[in-house]
Amino acid sequence: MEKDEHDIEVPGVEQAKLDEAIHVLKRMEAVDKKKGYDRLVKPLRQRERRLRAWRRIAACAAVVFPLAIGSLWLSKTPSTEILPLVKADSIVPGSNKARLILADKSEIVLDTVATRDIIELAGVSVRKEGDGVIYESRQQTREDKIVYNELVVPRGGEYDVILEDGTHVWLNAESRLKYPAVFAGKERRVYLEGEAYFDVARDTAKPFFVETREQSVQVLGTAFNVCAYAGESVNYATLVRGRVLVEDKQMGVNRVLRPGEQVCLNVSDGEAVVREVDVRKEIAWKDGLFVFNGQTLEQIMGKLARWYNITVFYQNAEAKEMLFKGNLPRYSDFRTVLEVLEKSSDVKFTIRDRVVVISI
Repeated sequence: MEKDEHDIEVPGVEQAKLDEAIHVLKRMEAVDKKKGYDRLVKPLRQRERRLRAWRRIAACAAVVFPLAIGSLWLSKTPSTEILPLVKADSIVPGSNKARLILADKSEIVLDTVATRDIIELAGVSVRKEGDGVIYESRQQTREDKIVYNELVVPRGGEYDVILEDGTHVWLNAESRLKYPAVFAGKERRVYLEGEAYFDVARDTAKPFFVETREQSVQVLGTAFNVCAYAGESVNYATLVRGRVLVEDKQMGVNRVLRPGEQVCLNVSDGEAVVREVDVRKEIAWKDGLFVFNGQTLEQIMGKLARWYNITVFYQNAEAKEMLFKGNLPRYSDFRTVLEVLEKSSDVKFTIRDRVVVISI
């Protein structure tokens, strides 16, 4: 017997937001990669405008519900029911914050640094612009040796970085990227834990590799998303454009992805499946939207826990397997998010400090 799926819908949000994601992708393809300022600051300013818009939408959404969730919910939930949510004003959406760890293990808290040159090392200038960081090679003083930096994004954070070769990387919450300050030698290799979207600068003479614990993704110049959080049962690699070769380290199997394809790797047994997906939904997190396409409540709460920096406790194990589909603005108030989930199912949430207790 198939599990019931619970529809999540905020009227007017999904199509507008996904159209914006497509617009962003098309714009990025046409931009000169050398102009880091235009590629980084402009998208961030647009994101700020969208943030204000989604907050207005979220405020209205709390008033104009109910959602289109079917007769089952309507028959079980009287209009006078009082939701058991505790006040959660202190739980806010994630924001731009990260730590930059240099080769000598010194650290820079980027969200406390003004827009300026942060440091110069190995012939590369490291500069903060807006809410992102840019590496720019200075050819006269560049040293062709590998000096690694690491960008660490905490729970409740996100951050952008433009690497020395012009590759643009968006890091999701609770993610870390280790990369050379200068790409010396015949290849470009970075190391990822968590989730990131890559727009790789094309260089046929120097292939680009993204290494995770379970997979290696090789590209020449393309855009793709990698999701490889420690402790999660499935890793994903999704191709937006171009072509990539994904190597399964456990089984030693290589797979070539084409645009619109995603490889799903089961970490426990090494089984991998390639499937076609709507890439707009897979990368919607980068542009301010959660899209759930038949995901379990456990998967959804895992994403929300990283973004809102909360802890989740289940009173009923069966609640973890409840399925949902729909979308939510990524910058919504946390209370509004929980209300949407409650109104579209039998699940109940109680908040104690930063711990969310789930029951059915």
